[in-house]
Amino acid sequence: MNAILVGVDGSDAATGAVRWAAKAAAAEGLDLKIVGAYDASTSDYAPGLIIPQDVVDAIRQDASDAVHAANDVAKAAAPNVSVTTSIVDGDAARVLLELGKDAAMIVIGTRRLGSVKGLFLGSVSINVAAHAHGRVAVVAAEGSDTGPVVVGVDGSPISDVAVAEAFRQASLRNAPLVAVHTWTPLDADALHGYGIGHDEVERMTQDAVEVLAERLAGYAQDYPDVRVERRVLPEEPAKALLDAAGTDAQLVVVGSRGRGGFRGLMLGSTSQKVMHNAECPVLVVRN
Repeated sequence: MNAILVGVDGSDAATGAVRWAAKAAAAEGLDLKIVGAYDASTSDYAPGLIIPQDVVDAIRQDASDAVHAANDVAKAAAPNVSVTTSIVDGDAARVLLELGKDAAMIVIGTRRLGSVKGLFLGSVSINVAAHAHGRVAVVAAEGSDTGPVVVGVDGSPISDVAVAEAFRQASLRNAPLVAVHTWTPLDADALHGYGIGHDEVERMTQDAVEVLAERLAGYAQDYPDVRVERRVLPEEPAKALLDAAGTDAQLVVVGSRGRGGFRGLMLGSTSQKVMHNAECPVLVVRN
């Protein structure tokens, strides 16, 4: 499916995700598919309980209303994007993972801390981001339309995939790219506490600057239109990414291990911290 898939539940968080997904579809030249998942199954605490049909109908109607409202939001945000909609009975995370197998990207809105009334709680966002087969954008805040794209670089195959996607996103958005490399999880004061002096910290930082420049060189040649700012510092990776993103970034791109599926590897701690705290959408890219 040459489309971006976005899940909706009628919440403000989902509305923001739809708006962002529509703009992303326009930028990438893709269609947009909006899905509303509703779960009318009995609770685990009351197995065998028969839910009255009028209650099931009401739940489905709520999902239908959310999808129709989301369609209007998408059309307003990106009038030229082709939009299709569907309503599916089932667990939200499983529905998105199943429908998203062939999608170019899955987009989810989240309230971070969740809500007892919401369909897409933090756990759904984490499950989908951790187990999806492709790209997943988690939208807790829509971010700036003019700020940079931020990506973490550590030289691993995981970050290489994220860097490639970050360059592509920056080019699509005509945005600068901030590449963040942290060569140690400890800050400078902690390093000094281990007997590593200021001059040694500076030397290791400069070595890391040169390594980062080499890692980015090939991508910069592929995307000569992208202006790159390199940040190299001793700091905990998630904090460094969040500091770089601030309140002005359009997008933060992070990597994830595994091929997806419910037996796949979970997101790393850095990715989860960034997802929970970023003031802009976070794009999880699987290697």
